[in-house]
Amino acid sequence: MTSAAETEQPTTPPQGAPLGPGSLLWKYFGDQRLKLFFGRSGTLQNMHPAVSAALQQHSNFFDDPWDRLLRSVPKIEDSIYDPPESEAAVRVRDYHRDLKGIDSHGNRYHALRPDIFWWTHVTFVESVMTMNEVFGTPLTPDQKQQLWAEGITWWERYGLSMQPVFGTHEEFQAYWDHMLAHELESNATTDFALNAATTPIPPVPGIPEWAWAVIRRPFMEFNVWLLAALMPERGREILGLEWNRLDEFGFRALAGAVRTTWPLLPRRLRYDPRVYRKIRAAEKGLS
Repeated sequence: MTSAAETEQPTTPPQGAPLGPGSLLWKYFGDQRLKLFFGRSGTLQNMHPAVSAALQQHSNFFDDPWDRLLRSVPKIEDSIYDPPESEAAVRVRDYHRDLKGIDSHGNRYHALRPDIFWWTHVTFVESVMTMNEVFGTPLTPDQKQQLWAEGITWWERYGLSMQPVFGTHEEFQAYWDHMLAHELESNATTDFALNAATTPIPPVPGIPEWAWAVIRRPFMEFNVWLLAALMPERGREILGLEWNRLDEFGFRALAGAVRTTWPLLPRRLRYDPRVYRKIRAAEKGLS
């Protein structure tokens, strides 16, 4: 396994783009459809040996996986939707400052090593592109480049090295393919997530224990199925996820339903309520 630091270095100087009202990241990162990608994004991150090791050694992920998700997502949203002077991104960065150790391959890691943190960042930007592709609002090549440039601005807010950052969507695609081909793996963290339907885990906050006992297995089976549906084909291979024609037919029906109903929803229902309040407050400030 090669280190991401040893891959071919970017050739195009990274150039950011404005991040705020009217930007594509603002338009789509709080999109309710993106919640369907949370399991996929988290699993792709956890397939990195260093990220997996950090979760095993420094978090309560195996005792309460919902806690990590529900604590992390609002803070990550703040790093986009709050003004840079709020230092929301710096706080996200600093939560990782003490996460270091040795991974399952005997390699030392630190969560703030730029190439490791960069991988987790890239998965979020990529999920926005793929969400639009899957659910019928595909981005044009120019929009993909704009979204990528906005992702660079977002990265700059963390105050980490620009060494792993590349400037074009085309370079992103080469990096993405490299990670899937050479860096990502099945490991104890991904195994835990994929076996969640048969593993006792606490209920999703807000769901009573008695109800969770009834719905846990079908709910988790659906989430693993959705993860397989959205995962790149190479990702399925790495994780040993089976996918057949019936699965594909079912997912096409689900995606078609989302494509049909989404344009009919009022704007406020298309967003996470917390994000929508931030967007509306910023828009009113500009009027």
